[in-house]
Amino acid sequence: MKRLLRSGKVFVAVAASAVLAFQAGAPASAEDVRARSAPPIDFQLPFTCGQQWRLDTWAHAPALDMVREPDQVGTEGAVLVAAADGVVNMSFSHANAGNVIQINHGGGYFTTHLHLQSRSVGVGTTVTQGQTIGRVGKTGPTSNGHPHLHFELGYDANGNGEASWGTSTAERVRPWFDGVEYGQSNGRTWRNVARDCGGTPPTSCSGVNLDFSAYATIRSGSSGDLVKAAQCRLKDSGNDPGALDGAFGPNVQTATRGFQADVGLGVDGIIGAKTWTALLSHGSTPTLQSGSSGADVSRLQRALTAALGSTVGIDGSFGPETEQAVRTYQSSRALGADGIAGPATWGALQDGK
Repeated sequence: MKRLLRSGKVFVAVAASAVLAFQAGAPASAEDVRARSAPPIDFQLPFTCGQQWRLDTWAHAPALDMVREPDQVGTEGAVLVAAADGVVNMSFSHANAGNVIQINHGGGYFTTHLHLQSRSVGVGTTVTQGQTIGRVGKTGPTSNGHPHLHFELGYDANGNGEASWGTSTAERVRPWFDGVEYGQSNGRTWRNVARDCGGTPPTSCSGVNLDFSAYATIRSGSSGDLVKAAQCRLKDSGNDPGALDGAFGPNVQTATRGFQADVGLGVDGIIGAKTWTALLSHGSTPTLQSGSSGADVSRLQRALTAALGSTVGIDGSFGPETEQAVRTYQSSRALGADGIAGPATWGALQDGK
C-alpha cells in the first residue's frame, strides 16, 4: 500500500510496510498487555540528538514509520541508535523487510527496526542507549523503495524470548519516547518529534496550572485556565489541540475526540469526568503508596479529584488523605482496596473509570 505525501513541492511515496505479512503464524497481539501503560523503560527516539522526525501509523498502528523533517531530506543513511539499553536479539536480512535488528531491553520489551541500509551490531551484542546500531534505508520490497524506518515496540506476551513483528497479530504495543505515547490509532501523524537529550521527559504543561479543586465539564465555547490545562494534557497525550490559549475551539474538540477514541471512551468531544480522569492520569504507572512523593503523586491526586468528584489535596505527597482517596476509588470500582496505586488502579484511571 502506498500513500502520497506532499511536503512543499516534493511528492514522495510512503510505504505502509507493516500492513504486509512479514511472518506467518505470529502469536496473539500483546496490545492488551500494555495498552495504555508506559513501559518501565525510558525509551528515547532512536536518532541523533537535535534531529526532527515525522512519525506515522498509516494503517498499521501501533507500529510507526519514521522520516526526517523537513521534507524527508536526510532520511536515507541517517544514523540509527538504540532507544534504550539492551542486547541484540536479531540481526539479519529478511526477504520482505530487508535488514532487521531487534533488541531485547529486558522486562519483556523489544524494539524492532526494519528496512535498514546497514546493520552495525550482531546477535548477542550489548548496546547502550544512544549507541549506533545501523543506518536508515529502504531495503526489502515492502519498503516500496522509500527510505524510512519502520519501528515496532514489542512485548513478549508468550514468553518465548522474542517479540513477533510485522503483522496485525504480532506482539507489538504502543511506543513511548521520552515519556510520551505514540501509535494510538491508524491514520495518525506526529510532526517534528525530536529525541530528548537532556534526560528529562518533555511536557507541554510547563508553566500551566493543572491543580484545581474540581474539574468541571468543558466543551466547545468554554474558555479559561481549565481549558488551558486540558490543552496541555491533550498535547502530552499525542493529540495536538493547537495553541495553548485557553479557548475550546475546533482544534481542541478534534484533539479531545482523538484522545477519547484512543482510550476507548465515548467520542463526543466534551471533557467531562471520565475524560478528565483519563487525561489527568495519562502517563507512566509507577506504584505509589504512603510515603511516596513527587510529580507522579500530584498526577494521581488530580485524577482522583476528577474521578471521585471531590477535592483531593494536590501537594505531591502521598499522605493519609491520598491513601483514603485511593481506597475510596478502589472500592467504588470493585478493585482491591489496599490504598496502594498499582497497575490495576492506574489502569482503571487511564480508562476513565
